[in-house]
Amino acid sequence: MLGKHTKIFFAVSVGFLILAIVLASWGFQKIINRQIQKNVQLENNSMMFDKWMKLPMPMDFKVYLFNVTNAEEINRGEKPILSEIGPYVYKEYRERTILSYGENDTIKYMLKKHFEFDPEASGGLTEDDEVIVVHFAYLGAILTVHDMMPSLASVLNKAFEQFFPNLEDGFLRIKVRDLFFDGLYLSCDGNNSALGLVCGKIRADTPPTMRKADTNGFYFSMFSHMNRSESGPYEMVRGRENVYELGHIVSYQGKDSLPMWGDKYCGQINGSDSTIFPPIDKNNVPARIYTFEPEICRSVYAEFVGKRNLFNISTFYYEISESTLAAKTANKDNRCFCKKNWSAKHDGCLLMGLLNLMPCQGAPALASLPHFYLGSEELLEYFQEGIKPDKEKHNTYAYIDPITGVAVKGLKRMQFNIELRRIESIPQLKNVPTGIFPMLWVEEGAEIPKSIQDELHAAQKLLTYVEIAKWLILAIAIVVTMIAAVAVARAMALVSWPRNSNSRYDSKKRWMNSVKEDMTRNGVNSELTSDKGEEKHKTHCANRDKKKTKKPQALTKKV
Repeated sequence: MLGKHTKIFFAVSVGFLILAIVLASWGFQKIINRQIQKNVQLENNSMMFDKWMKLPMPMDFKVYLFNVTNAEEINRGEKPILSEIGPYVYKEYRERTILSYGENDTIKYMLKKHFEFDPEASGGLTEDDEVIVVHFAYLGAILTVHDMMPSLASVLNKAFEQFFPNLEDGFLRIKVRDLFFDGLYLSCDGNNSALGLVCGKIRADTPPTMRKADTNGFYFSMFSHMNRSESGPYEMVRGRENVYELGHIVSYQGKDSLPMWGDKYCGQINGSDSTIFPPIDKNNVPARIYTFEPEICRSVYAEFVGKRNLFNISTFYYEISESTLAAKTANKDNRCFCKKNWSAKHDGCLLMGLLNLMPCQGAPALASLPHFYLGSEELLEYFQEGIKPDKEKHNTYAYIDPITGVAVKGLKRMQFNIELRRIESIPQLKNVPTGIFPMLWVEEGAEIPKSIQDELHAAQKLLTYVEIAKWLILAIAIVVTMIAAVAVARAMALVSWPRNSNSRYDSKKRWMNSVKEDMTRNGVNSELTSDKGEEKHKTHCANRDKKKTKKPQALTKKV
């Protein structure tokens, strides 16, 4: 009976061990992944959905200006001296409007941004500050004409002198509010016949930095288009079928690639909109994460650096790579971002660290990292003072929570530049040194608030408990199985041991039985247990011994 119970116990323990192994190696992770997917997928009842629809906190939008301190000297051919002013801080609010749901697990939406100036965070800087910056709009217009038909540059420059107010040189004296959002008024009223051609071209194309005025003219500003209109539509993967595809943008404005670059690689739409990322499988950490940036008409990537602890949260740290804005000599894949010759020193492609925005914005603007960080040394040699790249101040990076894909902290930084070119037929530019001139750089990003930090802490703590429980259950299963195996072995030993026993106990038992039989034959009863019985037993044994002794003698005599 005992052996039967131990065998059942052993069978149950082995089954428990198998179940524990399956749960530890596969089951627990499957359950966890499923629960994470339910929370982060873009579904009406998920925890992530409302936060994605409307960011629970505003992002910081910071603008740094390059104030020109020696404009007169530059007009005489000397190297520029710049003074960085900023940051001018704006609170950026984001909200999405859902247009439709696709059959292939996608969601189509529009993105609305709204900016509000934050005087406290700006530290005493105001939107009424007056600055001197490179004249982005004027240089964009004159360079476009000069690249297309150099002979017409001087003719149209007469029209530009009426179109742009106080056009003394290649620099703009303006208030910060007008430069950023309110706009600089550009009049189409004038007696120059070419002015009508200029205004007609702007009406037909309407660059993002231009907006129509109520009167006969336009307003130029750097960011007002982002504040007054929605961008999109975007089509993004919801992550219901494959959580590791969550946030991936599959199309923008109805196109699955961008045609302006004329190349499949440069035109690909890759990555998220930088506000949502998929969870990261710790056993398959992606070497790069991508974000799609419609302002520069391309996807950019950051490369995995390593694990970092931020706000007591274990994160994966990514930062922008030198190869992202590399020249084609350093990254051959970037050859399709090349611009036609802007300098006799180069082969038709831009220097290291620059991106040509002409195909994207319709103006000869150039994008780079702030202060030409990760750019060519030649870009820095153009300036006398004011440009000093610093990784801590000018890097682009993201700390990603691998469990949910939430960007715990992230910053995107981008600088906008334009070529200041010496053109002898243009009075405003006939003596300036040719080079890439920065106007401003922006920093866009946020870190999660305390409430979301607490949620991530709780999630990571729960996963830690689950991990401990997983191995604890496995250890218990192993111990129980070992105990059951020992019990079965001992039960089998007890069953087989008596059959082969030659112990003194068995010998004594056989002797006692023979004595009883002998006593029964000779009339000895149970009085054996008493003193009298014991004497009778002794007498009986003595008589028996005498008889045994006499028999051999009798036999001898007879013989």
